Parts: sequence; structure tokens; C-alpha cells
Amino acid sequence: MFYCMRTIFKNIAIHNLIMQARRDRTDDTHDEEVRLFSTDSRVMAIDSPIKNRILELVAHGPVPFDKIVEATGKAKSTISVHIRDLELAGLIVSRPGARDSRKRYIELSSESIGRLTTEDRGAVVPDHIRKRQDHGQPFADDDIVSFFRYVVQVFRTQAMEMGINLDPVLRRTGIEIGRTLAPKVAGGSVEEVVRKMNAFWQAHELGTITLVSTSPVTLEVDGCFECEDLPVTGHGACAFDTGVLIGIFSYHFSKTVNVVEEQCYSSGYDHCTFVITPVPEKP
Repeated sequence: MFYCMRTIFKNIAIHNLIMQARRDRTDDTHDEEVRLFSTDSRVMAIDSPIKNRILELVAHGPVPFDKIVEATGKAKSTISVHIRDLELAGLIVSRPGARDSRKRYIELSSESIGRLTTEDRGAVVPDHIRKRQDHGQPFADDDIVSFFRYVVQVFRTQAMEMGINLDPVLRRTGIEIGRTLAPKVAGGSVEEVVRKMNAFWQAHELGTITLVSTSPVTLEVDGCFECEDLPVTGHGACAFDTGVLIGIFSYHFSKTVNVVEEQCYSSGYDHCTFVITPVPEKP
């Protein structure tokens, strides 16, 4: 995780990012959020709300042009201009549908690497964290797990205070870790996979995992190592865990899966809940 941070910030010049964002600016932009994307040739910053909304809509697979128009509430001509700009920048591609060539589908052709945002700068530190901080050292000298939790907490909270969100990098890192773990927790059924995962998680004090449903696959995580000690932001914070689950269950189902965190300690719950579904085939 720290290697990823060093690599990203070594290769991204903040001045160039801001200047690129200004070049991409339109009348509907604001200064509160800049999204960062990586292509084969460069890193780009986008701060147009409409462009960012389009990129958000196509983040998990191809989306019909008409649905983008509907979701943004903008005129077709306006969306066409933004899509053309994003295509020229190498961030998305447009193609006809395989079953209906009259339909136009938009999909991502770049990697999201994070955001510069003020969203979480005022996040509330949970009472149990504040009490721990008030009692001095937040980890035991002989407990590597408590030290690791503290490192994760400090890293994430400091990034929040600086206005940096690196969830895409954490998610991608988690996917790689999940692919490595997948053979270790492999099983003939979802129940067996979750049982082995729970044993691994508990053995390494990462939390406990409970299978809530198999249709769709729904997991509840108590004592989540990634987010239990984070400030309350009002939204999910388990990008790394989400990636790990993608890696493990894509291996189990032999197809790529989507993982959505529906509940999280960071959004005010006393557990995390993840829903896992297969990625739909391309239309």
C-alpha cells in the first residue's frame, strides 16, 4: 500500500494536474473535486462535474448513451460533446452494441487512481477511537496487529485531512491480494469458501465473516480491520476489502464479480456488509 502511494505521488506533479484540470474546465465545473485517471501515456485530472458523472456511470461496465443522458439530465448534444472530449483524452471508448448496432455503448478505457476532494475533511472521529487516543499509545508494543491497524487508521485519516482519496488504488491492490488468497480459501461451495475465509480472517485478527445470503452472495464483517477505526464519513471506506473480495470470488465463480459495500463502520453501522454479484456480459 505504501509503495503504491510513493509511486503515485512520485509520478504525479500537482502543478501539472491542476493546470490540466483548468484546461478541462467548463462552465459547469467547481473546485471541490478533481478526479485522477491514468492512461497508457499520461495521468489526467478532470474537474468537470458532468465529465466526472459520465466516468462514474461507466466505471463498472458499458453503459448505453441514452442511459447516460437520462442519468445526467443533460441534453444529448451536451453529453455528446463531453463524451467526445473524454474519447479524445483516451479515458473512454464508444462502440455499437453487439446485438443492436443502433445502440451506442460507452465504457471506460483508463484507470481511476483517486480524487482530490474536500468530502471527508470534516469526518467525525468515533468515540471509541477518541477514548483510545486519550489513553496514550494506541497500540501494544508486542502486538503487530494493533500496530498495523493504527498505521492504516493514520494513513487513511491523514489522507482525508489532506483531501486525498486513493480508493481506486486500494481496491486494485486488494484485488491482487485476493487473487493470491483465493487458492488458499478455495472450496466447492460459497459456504465452504466463506468458512475458510472466516478462519483465515480470525487467525490474523482481521475480523469475522458471516455468510448472510447466497443469492446474492452477501457477507457481514464484524471488527473490520480496514475501517473499524476510521472516522465516520457517512459512506463506505472498505476499498481494499472490496478488492480482496473481488479477487477471491472472481476465482471461485471463474468470472469477474462486482462487490458493493452496502453498510460500513465508516457510514455509522456496527459492521460491514458486502453484496457480491457476477459482472453482466457485454451487451
